[in-house]
Amino acid sequence: MILGALGTWSPRTGQVVHVRPTAAALAAARQAPVDPGPPSFLQGDHLRAFAARRASGGRHRAWTGTASRLDGPFDGAALARALTRFVRRHEGLRTWFDVDACAEGGPAVRHLVPADAVDFAPVDVPALSPVPGLGWDEWVTGHLNATFDAACRPDSWAPFALGAVATDDAFGLFWGCDHAFTDGGSQLMVLSEIEELYGWELAAAADGGGADGGGPADGGPDGGPNPAPAEPPTTAGSFLDHARAEHELAAATPADAPQIRAWSDTVTAHGGRLPQFALDLGLPPGETAPVKIRSATLLDAAGLAHIDALAAAHGARFTGAVFAGIALTDARLTGAADWFGVTVVGTRGPGFETTQGWLCNFAPVTFPVSDAAPVPDGAPGPDGGGPASFAAVLPAADAAFRQARKVAEVPVHAALGVMLAGGVLDPASLGSPQLISYLDLRRFPGVGRPAYDNGLHFTGEGRTANASLWVNRDHERLYVVTQTPDTPAAQAAVDRYLAELTATFAAAVAEAAAGAVAEAAATSAAESADTGVATGADVRDARLEATGAGSLG
Repeated sequence: MILGALGTWSPRTGQVVHVRPTAAALAAARQAPVDPGPPSFLQGDHLRAFAARRASGGRHRAWTGTASRLDGPFDGAALARALTRFVRRHEGLRTWFDVDACAEGGPAVRHLVPADAVDFAPVDVPALSPVPGLGWDEWVTGHLNATFDAACRPDSWAPFALGAVATDDAFGLFWGCDHAFTDGGSQLMVLSEIEELYGWELAAAADGGGADGGGPADGGPDGGPNPAPAEPPTTAGSFLDHARAEHELAAATPADAPQIRAWSDTVTAHGGRLPQFALDLGLPPGETAPVKIRSATLLDAAGLAHIDALAAAHGARFTGAVFAGIALTDARLTGAADWFGVTVVGTRGPGFETTQGWLCNFAPVTFPVSDAAPVPDGAPGPDGGGPASFAAVLPAADAAFRQARKVAEVPVHAALGVMLAGGVLDPASLGSPQLISYLDLRRFPGVGRPAYDNGLHFTGEGRTANASLWVNRDHERLYVVTQTPDTPAAQAAVDRYLAELTATFAAAVAEAAAGAVAEAAATSAAESADTGVATGADVRDARLEATGAGSLG
């Protein structure tokens, strides 16, 4: 799985097939009863933004999705049955919202489609001749943008779209969903789960148990029919329950709770504002620009090994190294002696490992980055003025992220309410906050399945005023993806920032390599063959990935 722009997906030329709700399912959805449970906090933010955009006549492109490739002949009916099972399993995807009251500050009203009313069918898209001069890949990108723009909206059902591009021996698979119904971790799990259900449908049909009623296939232990595959689970952790619990927790959290104080103290220490991009993007306050996706590789496989070892040698995790690199880069560009960022933290508990919805939170990360600033043990730094070394910052960065995980135990909206009411936070800084996410893509449940391993995760390219950083690790590299304003001034700033960030990690690798050489020179050949230094795989934690996949290295 990689994260990137939709336009980088390049399926082979083939028959485009959409998997759409049946007429009966659409009729049932329009009459779906009201569910009294609230949307989750972050879901509610997206619903209010949609309502405002709808009222102003603006274009809604707040969707996100994945695309992949599977080998083997395509069976549209089996894919439709797989999607039916998937949506019945995830009640968060069986909902739509009446957002009419949102324009006047009222709540969005959830409608829940009964599971047994959900049904899908494959529909071939008529062959369309691309515009002269427009290649197949460009046509596919335009077609998917139009498909997701039309389907992915929260005020009707279904707020998602699934389809395929079928050839004789393989097919591309694409999915898009309105962002009000999904976070990034959920999206990374969608296609591997659908692939699993698709495989079950094929096997069940081959054994005579599928919905299309094929005959039993020989091949059982006694030469008779193969036993039918076990029925897949029909339910997953309830996102509606998760949302209700989130609101109950926020309501029960006192204004002087440690998590609230951590937010207030951090924001107060930084002028009452949330973080911004380290460089001026050249946009006036309140202005946005069309999105341009940018990406840069920060570490290759050899560099990852060096930073794993460096982090472990300083009692830190790789997550700490990510934040250390970003903080040191920002410090060089801004001259700040301490760093403040807002990160994404997963909130998936037991039973919600594969739930589809918003199961994450935001938390502050702050620590000193200057040699002149106090270090974690309270002693002053060795020098004065410039940013500290990568190794020197690592323990503080790691400790700061551990603290952020504790702060994220309480929904950020509880802290925002207290800070706004108390005049701690400038409301103007809420419009387009700068966020940082780190995901270890090696740790998601779909790893090893073709839909995941061949996958691309993308977002709708609407408008933005910031350049949030989405940092990702896979088996081969560490890289950053950012949605940036597509203006000359913003792109020049992003060029400079990505160059500086890449240089920070290159210097860290050199620092780690020099330390390894010095250590090896100080030991005998026999001792150096077994140093006892932990690798990244030995250092366990439960970090911010929104997967619930367990302790991670």
